Amino acid sequence: MKFVAVLLLLAACQDDIATPFPPGLEPLEDNAVPAQPDGPFDETLRFKTSDTDVIRVYARGFVRLPLAALWEAAKSPTPNVSTCRTDERMVMEGNEPQYEYSFLVHYIVHDILTVEWDDQWRFGQVTDDLAMIRHQKIQGSDFVRLSEGTIQVLATSDPEVSELAFVEHLDATTATTSDVTQGVQHNYDALVAVAHGTPIPPCP
Repeated sequence: MKFVAVLLLLAACQDDIATPFPPGLEPLEDNAVPAQPDGPFDETLRFKTSDTDVIRVYARGFVRLPLAALWEAAKSPTPNVSTCRTDERMVMEGNEPQYEYSFLVHYIVHDILTVEWDDQWRFGQVTDDLAMIRHQKIQGSDFVRLSEGTIQVLATSDPEVSELAFVEHLDATTATTSDVTQGVQHNYDALVAVAHGTPIPPCP
Protein backbone atom coordinates (compact mmCIF):
# COMPACT_ATOMS: atom_id res chain seq x y z
CA MET A 1 0.00 0.00 0.00
CA LYS A 2 1.38 3.40 -0.94
CA PHE A 3 1.55 5.93 1.85
CA VAL A 4 0.86 9.64 1.60
CA ALA A 5 2.68 12.13 3.78
CA VAL A 6 0.43 14.05 6.11
CA LEU A 7 1.86 16.50 8.64
CA LEU A 8 0.82 15.83 12.20
CA LEU A 9 2.19 17.31 15.40
CA LEU A 10 2.92 14.32 17.59
CA ALA A 11 2.75 16.17 20.85
CA ALA A 12 2.69 12.90 22.75
CA CYS A 13 6.40 12.32 22.13
CA GLN A 14 7.97 14.82 19.76
CA ASP A 15 7.10 17.85 17.66
CA ASP A 16 7.23 18.79 13.98
CA ILE A 17 7.45 15.23 12.64
CA ALA A 18 6.08 14.30 9.21
CA THR A 19 4.11 11.10 9.78
CA PRO A 20 2.87 8.94 6.89
CA PHE A 21 -0.78 7.91 7.08
CA PRO A 22 -2.33 5.16 4.96
CA PRO A 23 -5.14 6.39 2.71
CA GLY A 24 -8.42 6.20 4.60
CA LEU A 25 -6.77 6.68 7.99
CA GLU A 26 -5.83 10.36 7.76
CA PRO A 27 -6.71 12.70 10.65
CA LEU A 28 -9.83 14.81 10.15
CA GLU A 29 -8.20 17.86 11.77
CA ASP A 30 -5.96 18.82 14.68
CA ASN A 31 -7.26 17.99 18.13
CA ALA A 32 -8.28 21.22 19.89
CA VAL A 33 -7.56 19.79 23.35
CA PRO A 34 -3.94 20.55 24.34
CA ALA A 35 -1.73 17.50 24.74
CA GLN A 36 -0.27 16.60 28.14
CA PRO A 37 2.44 14.09 27.15
CA ASP A 38 3.94 14.11 30.64
CA GLY A 39 0.67 13.76 32.53
CA PRO A 40 -0.83 13.78 35.06
CA PHE A 41 -1.91 10.38 33.73
CA ASP A 42 -5.48 10.31 35.04
CA GLU A 43 -8.00 8.05 33.30
CA THR A 44 -10.41 10.91 32.62
CA LEU A 45 -11.40 12.78 29.46
CA ARG A 46 -10.73 16.44 28.75
CA PHE A 47 -13.12 18.04 26.23
CA LYS A 48 -13.50 20.96 23.87
CA THR A 49 -16.53 21.47 21.61
CA SER A 50 -17.72 23.65 18.74
CA ASP A 51 -20.95 23.81 16.76
CA THR A 52 -20.36 26.70 14.36
CA ASP A 53 -21.10 24.62 11.24
CA VAL A 54 -21.39 21.00 12.38
CA ILE A 55 -21.03 19.61 15.88
CA ARG A 56 -17.35 19.09 16.64
CA VAL A 57 -16.16 17.35 19.77
CA TYR A 58 -12.50 16.97 20.74
CA ALA A 59 -11.26 14.92 23.69
CA ARG A 60 -8.13 13.39 25.18
CA GLY A 61 -7.80 10.81 27.95
CA PHE A 62 -5.10 8.51 29.27
CA VAL A 63 -5.23 4.74 29.79
CA ARG A 64 -2.84 3.04 32.21
CA LEU A 65 -1.68 0.41 29.75
CA PRO A 66 1.13 0.17 27.17
CA LEU A 67 0.14 1.16 23.65
CA ALA A 68 0.38 -2.41 22.31
CA ALA A 69 -2.07 -3.74 24.91
CA LEU A 70 -4.54 -0.90 24.42
CA TRP A 71 -4.34 -1.23 20.64
CA GLU A 72 -5.15 -4.95 20.72
CA ALA A 73 -8.15 -4.30 22.96
CA ALA A 74 -9.38 -1.47 20.72
CA LYS A 75 -9.58 -3.64 17.57
CA SER A 76 -13.11 -4.87 18.21
CA PRO A 77 -16.65 -3.66 17.57
CA THR A 78 -17.51 -4.17 21.27
CA PRO A 79 -16.08 -0.91 22.70
CA ASN A 80 -16.68 1.15 19.55
CA VAL A 81 -20.20 0.48 18.31
CA SER A 82 -22.70 3.09 19.48
CA THR A 83 -25.19 1.30 21.74
CA CYS A 84 -26.61 4.20 23.73
CA ARG A 85 -28.69 6.01 21.10
CA THR A 86 -29.39 3.25 18.59
CA ASP A 87 -31.96 0.45 18.74
CA GLU A 88 -30.47 -2.18 16.42
CA ARG A 89 -26.94 -2.88 15.26
CA MET A 90 -25.66 -5.38 12.70
CA VAL A 91 -21.88 -5.77 12.37
CA MET A 92 -19.78 -7.23 9.56
CA GLU A 93 -16.12 -7.66 10.54
CA GLY A 94 -13.19 -7.66 8.14
CA ASN A 95 -15.14 -6.14 5.26
CA GLU A 96 -12.15 -4.00 4.14
CA PRO A 97 -9.22 -6.45 4.27
CA GLN A 98 -6.69 -3.86 3.09
CA TYR A 99 -6.71 -2.49 6.65
CA GLU A 100 -5.24 -4.09 9.75
CA TYR A 101 -8.78 -4.40 11.09
CA SER A 102 -12.16 -3.17 9.88
CA PHE A 103 -15.86 -3.55 10.41
CA LEU A 104 -19.11 -2.16 9.01
CA VAL A 105 -22.03 -1.50 11.34
CA HIS A 106 -25.61 -0.99 10.18
CA TYR A 107 -27.57 1.13 12.66
CA ILE A 108 -31.33 1.34 13.05
CA VAL A 109 -33.13 3.89 15.23
CA HIS A 110 -36.88 3.60 15.76
CA ASP A 111 -38.34 7.03 16.43
CA ILE A 112 -41.29 8.73 14.76
CA LEU A 113 -39.60 7.51 11.60
CA THR A 114 -37.16 4.61 11.24
CA VAL A 115 -33.66 5.91 10.56
CA GLU A 116 -30.96 3.62 9.14
CA TRP A 117 -27.34 4.19 8.16
CA ASP A 118 -24.02 2.37 7.69
CA ASP A 119 -20.85 3.34 9.54
CA GLN A 120 -17.48 2.08 8.28
CA TRP A 121 -14.62 1.59 10.77
CA ARG A 122 -10.94 1.24 9.79
CA PHE A 123 -7.94 0.53 12.01
CA GLY A 124 -4.20 0.72 11.33
CA GLN A 125 -0.95 1.17 13.24
CA VAL A 126 1.03 4.02 11.71
CA THR A 127 4.22 3.98 13.80
CA ASP A 128 5.40 2.35 17.02
CA ASP A 129 4.00 5.38 18.88
CA LEU A 130 0.75 5.96 16.98
CA ALA A 131 -2.21 3.91 15.81
CA MET A 132 -5.28 5.30 14.09
CA ILE A 133 -8.98 4.45 14.11
CA ARG A 134 -11.30 6.21 11.68
CA HIS A 135 -15.03 5.84 11.11
CA GLN A 136 -17.55 7.53 8.84
CA LYS A 137 -21.11 7.20 7.64
CA ILE A 138 -20.99 5.83 4.11
CA GLN A 139 -24.68 5.53 3.26
CA GLY A 140 -28.13 5.80 4.74
CA SER A 141 -30.78 8.26 5.88
CA ASP A 142 -30.47 11.99 5.24
CA PHE A 143 -31.40 12.51 8.88
CA VAL A 144 -27.70 11.74 9.49
CA ARG A 145 -26.04 14.08 7.01
CA LEU A 146 -22.50 13.67 8.38
CA SER A 147 -21.02 11.34 10.94
CA GLU A 148 -17.26 10.85 11.08
CA GLY A 149 -14.54 10.59 13.66
CA THR A 150 -11.02 9.53 14.50
CA ILE A 151 -9.41 8.00 17.56
CA GLN A 152 -5.65 8.22 17.86
CA VAL A 153 -3.92 5.75 20.17
CA LEU A 154 -0.72 7.47 21.27
CA ALA A 155 2.34 6.61 23.31
CA THR A 156 3.34 8.89 26.18
CA SER A 157 6.54 9.56 28.10
CA ASP A 158 5.56 6.65 30.38
CA PRO A 159 5.73 3.30 28.50
CA GLU A 160 3.01 1.93 30.81
CA VAL A 161 0.52 4.67 29.85
CA SER A 162 -1.16 5.41 26.51
CA GLU A 163 -3.46 8.19 25.34
CA LEU A 164 -6.72 8.17 23.38
CA ALA A 165 -7.38 11.33 21.35
CA PHE A 166 -10.84 11.78 19.81
CA VAL A 167 -12.13 14.07 17.05
CA GLU A 168 -15.82 13.66 16.22
CA HIS A 169 -18.00 15.48 13.66
CA LEU A 170 -21.79 15.13 13.48
CA ASP A 171 -24.54 16.83 11.50
CA ALA A 172 -27.84 15.08 12.21
CA THR A 173 -31.44 16.04 12.75
CA THR A 174 -32.16 16.78 16.45
CA ALA A 175 -28.61 15.86 17.54
CA THR A 176 -26.96 18.08 20.16
CA THR A 177 -23.40 18.71 21.27
CA SER A 178 -24.30 17.00 24.55
CA ASP A 179 -25.34 13.87 22.62
CA VAL A 180 -21.94 13.70 20.88
CA THR A 181 -20.01 14.45 24.07
CA GLN A 182 -21.83 11.65 25.88
CA GLY A 183 -21.14 9.31 22.96
CA VAL A 184 -17.40 10.06 23.02
CA GLN A 185 -17.35 9.66 26.80
CA HIS A 186 -19.00 6.24 26.56
CA ASN A 187 -16.64 5.19 23.75
CA TYR A 188 -13.67 6.14 25.94
CA ASP A 189 -15.14 4.42 29.00
CA ALA A 190 -15.80 1.27 26.95
CA LEU A 191 -12.27 1.23 25.51
CA VAL A 192 -10.76 1.65 28.99
CA ALA A 193 -12.99 -1.09 30.42
CA VAL A 194 -12.29 -3.60 27.65
CA ALA A 195 -8.56 -2.88 27.83
CA HIS A 196 -8.57 -3.51 31.59
CA GLY A 197 -10.79 -6.59 31.28
CA THR A 198 -13.71 -5.09 33.20
CA PRO A 199 -17.40 -4.71 32.23
CA ILE A 200 -18.36 -1.80 29.99
CA PRO A 201 -20.22 0.83 32.04
CA PRO A 202 -23.93 1.42 31.30
CA CYS A 203 -24.98 4.26 29.02
CA PRO A 204 -25.21 7.66 30.69
